[in-house]
Amino acid sequence: SCRRRTVAELVQELVEHRRRLLSGAGFRQRSVGPTLVWYSFTTTRNCPPMNGAGIVFLLLMAAVNNATPFAFEPEGCQSISSSLASSFAVKIDKIDFDSLRWDLYPLSAWEKEGDEGGVGSIAIRGLTHDWAREKTGVNTACSLDCHWAQQSSSDDWSVSVSVDGAGEGISTELVCVLSRVIAQSAAARIAKYSTSSEQRRNADLLMTLPMLEGQGCQRIKLSDLREEDGIRLLFDPLGPDHSTVELVDMVCSDGQVLGSVPRNLVHKYNLLHRGIGMIISKDDVIFETFRTGRLPQVYCHQRTDTKRVFPSLYDMFVGGVSASFERSRLTAAREVAEELGMKRALNLMEEGLDDESPLSQELFKCTIATSYNRCVVSFFAYTCDTSVESLAWQEEEVQWGQFVPYDIVEESADLSIERLVNDGAWPGEKVILDYEPTIMSLKERYSDEKYEGWECWDYVPDGLLVWQAWKKYLERRL
Repeated sequence: SCRRRTVAELVQELVEHRRRLLSGAGFRQRSVGPTLVWYSFTTTRNCPPMNGAGIVFLLLMAAVNNATPFAFEPEGCQSISSSLASSFAVKIDKIDFDSLRWDLYPLSAWEKEGDEGGVGSIAIRGLTHDWAREKTGVNTACSLDCHWAQQSSSDDWSVSVSVDGAGEGISTELVCVLSRVIAQSAAARIAKYSTSSEQRRNADLLMTLPMLEGQGCQRIKLSDLREEDGIRLLFDPLGPDHSTVELVDMVCSDGQVLGSVPRNLVHKYNLLHRGIGMIISKDDVIFETFRTGRLPQVYCHQRTDTKRVFPSLYDMFVGGVSASFERSRLTAAREVAEELGMKRALNLMEEGLDDESPLSQELFKCTIATSYNRCVVSFFAYTCDTSVESLAWQEEEVQWGQFVPYDIVEESADLSIERLVNDGAWPGEKVILDYEPTIMSLKERYSDEKYEGWECWDYVPDGLLVWQAWKKYLERRL
């Protein structure tokens, strides 16, 4: 309507729109991220057509929910994403405002005849499958259906997860873990439905979830699932070993958080999670050295021979897993402080002087997958000013570390990939090695003993996968 309204009329109409939203008519709210809400509009007999007041209401509700009205979504439209768990690709359907469905497909469906790619490349194909356009041609190994509803006489909600088709070949514990992640996704959406902080604080969730034997009920406050201790309560029925373990975020293909899981279970079932990678250059911002025609020196290190995983292998990056609720950039600042004793970025972050930080903003994301690690990696660059900082690595972690000329790192990485390919151990897609080795010229240029034997450096495969992504990013940027 175009007629002029009084403030009282406008408020009354907004209140009516709000009432219809909360009763399920007219608007349906969809959560697609921690601070992003999508709205879909349904034209029904009981709901007045969208008008100026309705648009104002949409903006007000977005503000109330600490979100941005991003797009209108057609009624009945499904939002589909994916993740990885054990030997399965997980198809995630946001079917409606009160339900989610996860379907597990065996990754063997993405194996190709005469496939020259590694195990990680098969997992990436499953993760990036276009579910809307392409059929897998195989049946699901298991499906998890999650439904929730508000109890009529209170602010409390019931959440139930049912399992269909879980038979031999899929672990009961894995089903229990994934059920608790999908329940956290449901709780995040319920929190968006709650119109006040008091409702979010006081609401209880009565959860019916799979247990190691049968089904069971757990009652948890909605607000508790915003804290680590509350999330750990979800995993208590799965054993005492998880009560004190660090929590890590399971994510979907674009890095959006699905829920938190004890770290030991993330590694046990190779769940897709968040992590960081970081290249450290000496004295100069790495991009500036390239632009001026010079090659930077970057930090490389060799792992100790006592490490449980990849003893004595090399890495050209500093990396680590992000803890739940931890921003990726904070993870990067923490890791370089813990691993190399360089605390300048962390201290400046804590002092609110981030503009002076030697740590870049996030440069890009990449997803790496191996038989033991699947991670959406946020990548950063760090400039070590050797006039104010020095390397001080942990002796139990690192047996050698040094700033190394970039061309040595590049050549040694290519040679390491070549050896993995020839041994059938390369985890990524097929690599065509069309470069010309320059071993002799580099040996003549860098005769210093501290780089001796660089042509035989074997790198951690995960780091080499990130190295490939870094080189592609560098080509685009420069």
